[in-house]
Amino acid sequence: MNEQVDFATMSDREKYLYDLQGFLIVRGFLTPEEIHSFDEALSANPDKRSEFGSPGPQGKPFSGQSGPYSFWIDMIAWEQPWCQPFRDLIAHRKLIPYLNTMMGRGWKIDHGVEVLTMKEGCEGLTLHGHGNVDFNGSRHYVYQNGRMRCGLIVCQFYLSDVNDGDGGLCLVPGSHKANFPFPMDRGPRNFEEWETYKDVVYQPVLKAGDLIIFNEATTHGGLPWKSKTERRCILHRYTPKYLHYDSGYYATSQPEWISELTDAQQAVLEPPYIYNRPLIEEDGKTVVRPRREGE
Repeated sequence: MNEQVDFATMSDREKYLYDLQGFLIVRGFLTPEEIHSFDEALSANPDKRSEFGSPGPQGKPFSGQSGPYSFWIDMIAWEQPWCQPFRDLIAHRKLIPYLNTMMGRGWKIDHGVEVLTMKEGCEGLTLHGHGNVDFNGSRHYVYQNGRMRCGLIVCQFYLSDVNDGDGGLCLVPGSHKANFPFPMDRGPRNFEEWETYKDVVYQPVLKAGDLIIFNEATTHGGLPWKSKTERRCILHRYTPKYLHYDSGYYATSQPEWISELTDAQQAVLEPPYIYNRPLIEEDGKTVVRPRREGE
């Protein structure tokens, strides 16, 4: 008889919606106090913000007056106290059930952590993500033996509202399981058939504090930003304990400040491996023990 697996998981409703859509919105994930701490840290570090990209050809459906994004990068390496809210987020207790369910016990940060912003007039980002068309073991979605398993997932924690028609993140629901290529997936800024396919592209409406989790295999991109309020969200990308998508958070060695983190936060920054990996319990503590069925 298989041993009962007792780690925290998503609700049945959340599992259904994520399996159906390839993304899930978690309302009110961040508290107002947490949002304030992030905004305060960003306001104190304007010099660490950098522009990304440049505007493409005008007259295209996703075009704008400026490049698509600007970033704050690697906030967990900032000086105290500004780094602390970002460090607290990487192994947030409320996030554990989602990562456990999607990836099994043991997962890690992939890429660096970022804050993404868009101001009014920023252009969009080409739709990408291929579902099952071309198998990619690092960004897959499968369901087998009563469990879902994902490769790379993206967590966007919102620090500002996104209203209907504002733009920003857009997704094609269900495309993480698609067996045929999305007809518009032809390379950057090639959107001649946008009018034909825009009805299947969904722009989520979000409030500050909401979290949206989506599978990297889900076709997604960014619509031009039309709101006068800056779009602002924190980006985390997670992978299972056994793989990298990018080169990993620290490809060779970890910095001296790693000792300042909790055991759980350190575990999330470790490189990919399975045996004797520290696993994060529902209460946020870590444990090292033999692998069990279902993990």
